[in-house]
Amino acid sequence: MSPPASRPRATKTRAPAPRKAPAHASRRSDRAGPDSPSRPEVKEGLEILDRMLGFVHGDADARFYEDRWTTLRCANSRLYQPHWESTRAVSLRVAVEGGKLGVAMTTDLSPDGLRAVVEQATSLARVAPPAPGFHGFAKDQGGPTPEIPFSTKVLAHDLEKLGDRIAAAFSIVEENLGPARISGVYNQGYSLLAVANTNGLRRGHRRSAAQASILTELPEKDPPVSGWAEGSHWDPSHVDLTSLAKEAVEATPRTAPKAVGPGKYRVLLMGPAVSELTGHLSWLGLGASSVEEGWSFLTTGTGQKLVSPTFELSDDPFCSEGLPSSIDFEGLPHQVRPVFEDGRAHGPAHDTLTAARAGTTSTKNAMPPEAPFGELGPLPLHLTMKPGDLDRNELVKELKEGVVVTRFWYVRAVHPGKTIITGMTRDGTYWVENGEIKHPIRNLRFTESILSTLAGVEAVGEQRRCYSDERGYFAPVLAPIVSKAFTFTSATTF
Repeated sequence: MSPPASRPRATKTRAPAPRKAPAHASRRSDRAGPDSPSRPEVKEGLEILDRMLGFVHGDADARFYEDRWTTLRCANSRLYQPHWESTRAVSLRVAVEGGKLGVAMTTDLSPDGLRAVVEQATSLARVAPPAPGFHGFAKDQGGPTPEIPFSTKVLAHDLEKLGDRIAAAFSIVEENLGPARISGVYNQGYSLLAVANTNGLRRGHRRSAAQASILTELPEKDPPVSGWAEGSHWDPSHVDLTSLAKEAVEATPRTAPKAVGPGKYRVLLMGPAVSELTGHLSWLGLGASSVEEGWSFLTTGTGQKLVSPTFELSDDPFCSEGLPSSIDFEGLPHQVRPVFEDGRAHGPAHDTLTAARAGTTSTKNAMPPEAPFGELGPLPLHLTMKPGDLDRNELVKELKEGVVVTRFWYVRAVHPGKTIITGMTRDGTYWVENGEIKHPIRNLRFTESILSTLAGVEAVGEQRRCYSDERGYFAPVLAPIVSKAFTFTSATTF
């Protein structure tokens, strides 16, 4: 199906009227229209938390969330589902005698709603088993909350202007691919977090974010072919939809992909593929809960040389190329922490509770205590690679012979302790000979250890980018890598 000849029309939707700004709120006129939300303020969130904690008898910590997002989706070369959403909620964790913890959450911020959530959390705590190692909630260590950049551009939700940006991306695809099917999503907005507890901790921050992905398809080809590009940044100006469209076009094969048999090949993994690896590595073993439960590779691997020294990874919540964050979900100020340095693995991410059980201190990586995040325990959400010095063409030359992978999909864990995952290549897979891309190849299924792949890293690209989820919770900043061995277990017909 061809893209429309004229720009995609965004249906104008009127967002609900924003709440009246409190007396202390900023009066800056940096909004894009009468329906745009005012600049978010941490102070109001802390005031709500103080009112809620006033109903608590005992110890507790609490979070106030405010999220406002504009989202536009594209499918079958048409823009659809333009919408603006606004959410305000509180989460309360209460401790009762015996170290029992209960968690409850509500969007009812009225006095009655706050009283009710206190009663619910307290009732749940009374019937909960004791939390091993609980010695109280986080204590504020003093000092200012780290400053992070915030773009007021995310406060705008002019769907017509965003539609124009998408139209420009559509035009790039049409000019280069002709009839094509285009899909994707664009998100921009902010998240405000305020945290308070009965130990006197009071902190908060606001984070701006923009995220986009573009999929280009030529379904009439036999087999059909496709390309992909994605990116995120705290400033929407750095999420260039036309540049992403060009990347997706470049990844889209022009000729029929050839078959390549299963085997162990050298690989050049582009940013989206590296994001899949590091994301699963985080969930599978970089948090203290997986170490406690005995299924993390860090259970026996802390301090050991597990990856190539060429691959350096840190947890850097302040990286300006991503989605910076100043506090964790217990309100503790973030810190930069090495994950892999000189090939060696550092210890897992901790929150206050897991740190107490391990006899150490929190690494300021607490997740929200409510489901589903509370079951995961602390995790590093801002994995950041040290960049290399090679551009894409130089990486292809470094590969010499092997497979270029744009991204993976349908990835599942096979063995967490060994970091073995399985999945498939997708949206632009190519064969390289003599340091040159020769032709596209059909997709391959793989079963491979993430650590084995990272142990084989020989080169790292110079260009980093943030590859976040649609709401910016997991926000790694990564670069392409060349690894000397990657196991593909079977081939496909497409």
